[in-house]
Amino acid sequence: MKIEDEIKHEFSTPQERAATNVVFTANWILTEVAMRLKPSGLSWQQLNILSILKGQPKGRATVNLIKERMVDRMPNVSRLLNKMAEKGLVTKQRDTQDQRVVFVSLTETGDASREKAREALASKSLISLDDKRADQLNGLLEELRE
Repeated sequence: MKIEDEIKHEFSTPQERAATNVVFTANWILTEVAMRLKPSGLSWQQLNILSILKGQPKGRATVNLIKERMVDRMPNVSRLLNKMAEKGLVTKQRDTQDQRVVFVSLTETGDASREKAREALASKSLISLDDKRADQLNGLLEELRE
């Protein structure tokens, strides 16, 4: 459906239409992701953190590395990590040499939750484009951020 029909608005420039379309579509995808993740008990940000940790040697990373690699960069990562530690998804440990550095490790519970959430997201494609069109979209989005 055209963005104009979705939000009942006429745009003055193609650029304004494109910007609104990107934001509207991103929110639409995030809503779908949240619904699919609900049974796992994870938010998009929590899944992102668990995935970052899974990709690190020994499933361990500093808080700063996690902040740098997050898709949705947020200022309250430390608070989110504390909640995740309370749920048993991660453990936190201060560096013995530099107390400012905190290491976060993926637990078995966290890895199992990550896997369950990934399966829920993979059950039905979020983006119903063939590979060629998805690659075109990726190229345009990357060009936009340059």
